Amino acid sequence: MLVVPVFACGEVESPPADTTQTETTGDGDGDGDGDGDGEALRPNWHQDVAPLVHGSCVGCHYEGGIAPFALETYEQSAPWAALMSEAVNDGIMPPWGAIETEECQPDHTWLGDARLSETQRQLLADWASAGTPEGNPSDAVALPEPPSLELADTTIVLQNPSPFTVGGTADSFVCMVVDPGNETDVWVTGVQIVPDNTEVVHHVLTYIDSEAASDALVDADGKFSCPGGFVSLSGTSQISTWVPGGVPTETPPDVGFPMPVGSKVIMAYHYHPTGAGDEVDQSAVALRWTEDKPGLTGYMGVFGAIFNGNDVDPGPNDPNGVPVFEIPPNVSDHVETITYTIPALLPPVDLFTMGTHMHYVGVDMKIWVERNGQELCWLQTPRWDFNWQRLYDIDAPIGQMPKVQGGDVIKLRCTYDNTLNNPALVQALEQQGLSEPITIGVGESSLEEMCAMLFGIATDLPLGDFF
Repeated sequence: MLVVPVFACGEVESPPADTTQTETTGDGDGDGDGDGDGEALRPNWHQDVAPLVHGSCVGCHYEGGIAPFALETYEQSAPWAALMSEAVNDGIMPPWGAIETEECQPDHTWLGDARLSETQRQLLADWASAGTPEGNPSDAVALPEPPSLELADTTIVLQNPSPFTVGGTADSFVCMVVDPGNETDVWVTGVQIVPDNTEVVHHVLTYIDSEAASDALVDADGKFSCPGGFVSLSGTSQISTWVPGGVPTETPPDVGFPMPVGSKVIMAYHYHPTGAGDEVDQSAVALRWTEDKPGLTGYMGVFGAIFNGNDVDPGPNDPNGVPVFEIPPNVSDHVETITYTIPALLPPVDLFTMGTHMHYVGVDMKIWVERNGQELCWLQTPRWDFNWQRLYDIDAPIGQMPKVQGGDVIKLRCTYDNTLNNPALVQALEQQGLSEPITIGVGESSLEEMCAMLFGIATDLPLGDFF
């Protein structure tokens, strides 16, 4: 399976907890501090909460990490207990966008699903309501081993061609270009970002630039501006998404992404300033490849409105009734729908990863397929957050994954909130010196929008005639 990094907060099971709030019989003060001889309150930090927090939150929430506060110790976590419980119950944390809804119940599950179980959410709520008992350090449960962040059997590590300074208050989006130097055609089977300054690297998208189209864009420092981090140059394809704490991206068995001789590798960085002065980053990317052609080739592609709205369906806000990708100001629930029909001759191919893509005005996106008179929802991100975009991998072996086949009608529905009630829009407006919503069309800038499905398929077929 392709393992796209789980956002800082991959799920890990914690030991079963007795949530009965029983006072310690030794000191009778009920604080669960273990300074008496009796049994500490449950749940408490050392026996119950620490394993959960370290497994699901500390990937981002550590000293020097991208998160605004650390949760590594009892002293750090206890003051945040109520907020932690609220954020988890509201689905804000851990960051995970693929959610089942009344209108979207996929037949598949997701690899590395970061969401906490109901038992885990209740554990945090019980701990907060009990006054955050610490328990006795001598009773501490072993903390979960963090997943390995190193890419096994790495072929090469390529450092960014130049350092980048992150300062001010606005986020930065910059693409770094490196030459992998492969002297023969190869197939990439693993990718991992090796972060330098974890305080400012928010996420990184990695692309193979098979035609070296980026050569025409890079400056003397080997970089170019890429608003939003979305790269759509001719011959480019995204192969991974990285976030702090993310494990390496690895393809399914016997699948590889082609990287011809002369290709370049692009890393699209999203930098988030600390607000405390300038920070410098010069991260790197680790790649693993094979010169032996695998049985299946991995292809990454995109459907939808990216540079123009030519494929949009008619919508309720279309001016003069003519279909156009245009989001009017002060409308909180504007919808654009995209239809794409797969060419009839394409035999079934495995769909192993997918993702949604919009910008700051987007709030909800749904992807489904219409086949033989039936609808099957593949993915919905009903609380879209541009800052936590990612790919979602199917948790199934090759041959048992969802299929894309000739005649399929793939539908994308994107909902936008172009009002001042949308905090992401307010931030984007402020960065452009604006205070009121404007009409938004399709494009790459922060005050333009997209409605796109990112997808990965594995096949032994040449796909140039189909996509």
